[in-house]
Amino acid sequence: MQRRRPKIPFFAADDLENQPFPRWEYHVHSLFSDGSSTLAALVEHARSLGITRMVFTEHTEPELTDGAGWFERYWQEAMQLRQQGQEGMEILFGLEVPIVDFKGGLLLETSMADKAEFILGAVHAYPGYGWTMGSLPPDKAIELEFNGLMALAENPLVDAIAHPGGVCQKHATPFPLTLFEEVVRKATSNGIAIELNPAYQEPIAPYLEICRRHHALISPGSNAHHLEELGWACHELSKLQRKNRLNCTTIYATKE
Repeated sequence: MQRRRPKIPFFAADDLENQPFPRWEYHVHSLFSDGSSTLAALVEHARSLGITRMVFTEHTEPELTDGAGWFERYWQEAMQLRQQGQEGMEILFGLEVPIVDFKGGLLLETSMADKAEFILGAVHAYPGYGWTMGSLPPDKAIELEFNGLMALAENPLVDAIAHPGGVCQKHATPFPLTLFEEVVRKATSNGIAIELNPAYQEPIAPYLEICRRHHALISPGSNAHHLEELGWACHELSKLQRKNRLNCTTIYATKE
């Protein structure tokens, strides 16, 4: 499977020029997967918050989507919204896609990959183990999470990696920052962005510092399922920037 990539702006984590974090949101779910609001309501609320770029990232797991034919309905509604005009806010329509093995396989149909404007690769249920990570020995959970993340970091279909280490951290055992750093290093070498997500990474400061150390691209994602969660990542990163006087600019990640 191949995919023509759009030109996607990300944060340049190591740039210390005096420029505030843009008001971007790169991880949003609507009623087409497991979110609680329509695309239109999310767009309207994001605009009221001053968000200038938003990326919808609907799940591809069948149990999390809006029934048969959901992707076609999602895409049709997305294009209708785009035709209505975006009024100062750019909107991209993408997918959050989980691994299905530890060799680069993704739960992604070719028809979806052909249209999706953003692929957020994720480690969710561990292949062969499901959502049993909480009952696994800690070392095993860490190993499986790490192997899945490294597969994503080498996958040319992936634009950014969702909440690296977050599933292990939230449902099993703390994910070592040393391994997070290895994922960042590998992803950065392949031009793949790292999501910083306050829903999974708390405190977020050490994750940002690792990203700065390795000149990573940052994808700000809140894992927003409800209106009130929109902009959470941008808010936390901006707050950290003000506190530590970390000033990031943006660069464009262009992949062949």
